[in-house]
Amino acid sequence: MGVATGLAAGVLTVATMMHNGLTAADVARFSAAVLVSVVLPGAIVAHGFRVRDLPTRLAVAFTAGLGPQIFGWWVAVHTGQAWLTLAAPLAIAVVVGGFVCLVTRRRRDGAAPARAPDPRSEPDARHGVRVGSALALLFAWAMVLRSLQTHLFTITPLDHHIRWYQDMDWHLAITADAMHHAPPTDPQSAAEGALSYHWFSNAHGAALAMASGVSVDKVTVVAWYLPVAAAALGVVFGFARWLSRSSAGGAGAAILFALPPVVLILRPVDTGSTSGLVWLSPSHIFSLPVCALLAWAVLRLLREPRVTAPVVTVALVLALMGPGTKVSLLPTILGGVGLVFLRALVRRRGWLRPLVVGVVGCLIIVITASAFAGGGGGSKFVAGATATQIKVWKDVVISGHRPSSLMLVMLVTSLIGTYACCLLVTAGRTHLTRGDDALLMYAGMLIVAFLAMFLLAHPSMSQVYFMRGLAPVTAVFIAWGGYGLWVGVGSRNARAALIMALVLGWVVGTVWQDTESFQAARTPRMWWLTMLAVLVVVTCSVLVSLIRADPSSRRHTAGAIALAALLGYGLTPQITSSVHTPSPPHQTASSDPPTPTSPLSRDELAAAAALAHANPKGHLVATNVHCRSIRTTPFCDSRSFWVAAYTASPVDIGAWGYSNSARVRHMVGGRSYLAQPYYDEAAFRQNETAFRHPTATNLAELKKRGVRFLYADRRASGVSNELLPLTTPVFVSPTTMVLRLR
Repeated sequence: MGVATGLAAGVLTVATMMHNGLTAADVARFSAAVLVSVVLPGAIVAHGFRVRDLPTRLAVAFTAGLGPQIFGWWVAVHTGQAWLTLAAPLAIAVVVGGFVCLVTRRRRDGAAPARAPDPRSEPDARHGVRVGSALALLFAWAMVLRSLQTHLFTITPLDHHIRWYQDMDWHLAITADAMHHAPPTDPQSAAEGALSYHWFSNAHGAALAMASGVSVDKVTVVAWYLPVAAAALGVVFGFARWLSRSSAGGAGAAILFALPPVVLILRPVDTGSTSGLVWLSPSHIFSLPVCALLAWAVLRLLREPRVTAPVVTVALVLALMGPGTKVSLLPTILGGVGLVFLRALVRRRGWLRPLVVGVVGCLIIVITASAFAGGGGGSKFVAGATATQIKVWKDVVISGHRPSSLMLVMLVTSLIGTYACCLLVTAGRTHLTRGDDALLMYAGMLIVAFLAMFLLAHPSMSQVYFMRGLAPVTAVFIAWGGYGLWVGVGSRNARAALIMALVLGWVVGTVWQDTESFQAARTPRMWWLTMLAVLVVVTCSVLVSLIRADPSSRRHTAGAIALAALLGYGLTPQITSSVHTPSPPHQTASSDPPTPTSPLSRDELAAAAALAHANPKGHLVATNVHCRSIRTTPFCDSRSFWVAAYTASPVDIGAWGYSNSARVRHMVGGRSYLAQPYYDEAAFRQNETAFRHPTATNLAELKKRGVRFLYADRRASGVSNELLPLTTPVFVSPTTMVLRLR
């Protein structure tokens, strides 16, 4: 059955890639590049990180191989030799793997090394359970692919008949730049220099494009998502199986990763951060397998009686990747380590390991902060933070009323209640002992995520990624607790009651969440929020009280049944949304004047393709396109990243909306950082003058700045025909021109 489900998953994956623009040759070259530059090096590095099943082995190898791949990309870019994206990862993996083997041999004291338990020794190693787990894993992968197709591929077609969400243009621009610069430069504003952002996902895409020869847009927008998502699913499955000592626990975690539960009582009271499958954030998706495997490796370091070199190696490689993967990743995991350390201090034993892990993690964060933490610019400490940034709070402010502190407390409590399914982790009494490091570590990670969400306000509400990044780990721990419920109740009647409660919870959720009262977009009144907050506190208190009872008691069984109903209710929005396929957004033809959502014209796309072909080495480009609505106006939304993306070229002064200089000026003059003018007014005037009133002198000034090409669009602003005799035309149409500076 494992082979059959594996083949089915492979067919689904290849079909998805080919349906979205890749050819059979593209798929073959891309797959070979992934195998040679990521999986094989990872298998060498992670040799000795023992896991039981093939999907998890491949997932661990892929995730551990991301570090060597980034190293190989760095070497290839600096030497100008693309083939090194294949050779260098293997070379560094052999060096690291050899060192680990040497250390392991020297530490042997004659005793046989510890081995992973035989899968046949698992309590549920029956054939039916293994078959069910394989089918559950296939189902979870199908749900992941469906989510990817629905929420990304349908709105980012490679033929551009729909205008992309601007952040995808932004990431494509960074990835294209990363094929020529390591670290990548800021593709929207050359004066910003090296990009201070967690750009490892872009380096990963650039490395795969260089290694495979598949075009950078196909890799960035379609291909790279699939192996990363598969790795996340495989690691989640293996992590939960290791914790629960059951493939059934792993299967449950895989399903909960694809269909994450969220307890919604009112539609407006939602942080929107329960699901990890946020495809429009490539850096976040890239972080999911890294977060899950790093948490697993760290937990093994804290839990196992003997520290082994392979586990230390995997943990260190992933920790070094953490800041460049997602800046919230390491702080969240270190929160869990910190709680374990505090418990060890109180006990006065077992404190050395968490202390060493914590110190190493903190050093990595401090040393790398300047290189990767730029995305956090403009963040401020605000009481309530996320609660004050969602529609419920804003509607009260707009209505002219001043929200009270009591309302803030009620709203924060209600928002925390949407994560009530996390209570399931306390129910795994069969596999938990008092003060288990696993439970403490997850509790610490949750605490850090909640503190970030409700104390740290980012202009784009990016603080919610502290919780979104935890999604794979949360799926593991909910499944662990859920499996503990199943095993703990014991009797068939009690298990039947659990299933009935799960179904009943889902039915109640389906009925309630289809009512007008739930769906109403209006702001809940204060008495609603008060009732909701009280309901959250009382429900959680009662459930915890019931679960803490003796596992053989009726009180514990009642708590287990109530938690099963809660999980069923939490699965309602995910299962319901998976039944329906939303249609792609309606797009009108290109218009003049353009709008932020009107598609690009054929001339604009053709000009971008011509420039990408004429500029294979990624020389600097000047453009008059800056605003998301294309037309250049004062204080516009400066996120027109498509020029840098589709020309595969860095832009001198392009769309600076996500630059550090814009973020730090958030709300200056009462305007969002997205509407701030370019920070260097003189340079901006010089850029615009070169298009409106070109002379040999001002074009020479652009050339001194490193500019070699011009991308001129008359839909953005006036473009003088005097540019033609002063430059070498590459592409010319009535509305768009690409010109090479002489």
